[in-house]
This record gives sequence, C-alpha cells and structure tokens, in this order.
Amino acid sequence: MSRNTDIFVSADDPVEEVMGVVEQALGREFVYEEGSAPYIRLDPDAVYVGRHEFGDGDISWPDGTPVPLHSQYRHWIEVRDTEGDHHRQEALGARIFAALRADGRWKAVFIDDMQRIVDSYDPNGAASWTP
Repeated sequence: MSRNTDIFVSADDPVEEVMGVVEQALGREFVYEEGSAPYIRLDPDAVYVGRHEFGDGDISWPDGTPVPLHSQYRHWIEVRDTEGDHHRQEALGARIFAALRADGRWKAVFIDDMQRIVDSYDPNGAASWTP
C-alpha cells in the first residue's frame, strides 16, 4: 500500500503562483497533459498540483481542532514515489515545503498520508503547529 505526501497551501493567488515556487525549488517546469493535473517528473518521483476534495476536519491539529483544508487551503501539492520509497517521497515533500516557507507568502501544512502533520507554516506568525 502506498502512502501519500501532501502539502496544502492557503493562497488566494492563482495556482500558477504556487507552481512557480515549486518549479524554482525543483529546477523543472510543470507539464500539462489532458486528463492529468499539472506535474513535474523527477523519476522515480512525481509532483502534482491542483485542487482537492478534502474536507475541513479530515485531519486535525495536535490539539484536536480541525485543519480547515477545504475552506482555507485551496491548493494541493501531492508527491508520489513510483517505487514506493516513502522516505524519498517525504524528503522531496520537505524540500518543496521549505521552498514555500522561504517564499513566505502563504500558510502551508505538510501532511504524511493524511494521518500525521509533519509541519506547518503561517507567514503572519499566528499560532501554528510545528514539530
């Protein structure tokens, strides 16, 4: 069974703004193909960007309050390792998350398999969870 590595970004900006940060971090441009979300291939890894169908409360912060994925985090970055190497997949997710944090424009939450929050960032310094 494969595990997912997900990053959700709270941006009112178009998804292309978020994609630009990811492209800079990875040194590659997103590919657009009909029937697929935009993606970057870094064999054996792939990074997809788009909207999501997750709801508020599909995962909670450590204090038990729901993460407002649907209402506040409209952009979704999914990292997949085609060989099932979760450590490599999570390392690539961490690289992307670090780039988003360094950019400093948007709130973001980094999640392992929709089970565990790895890290979060709020550019306004509001209370957010960090490991």
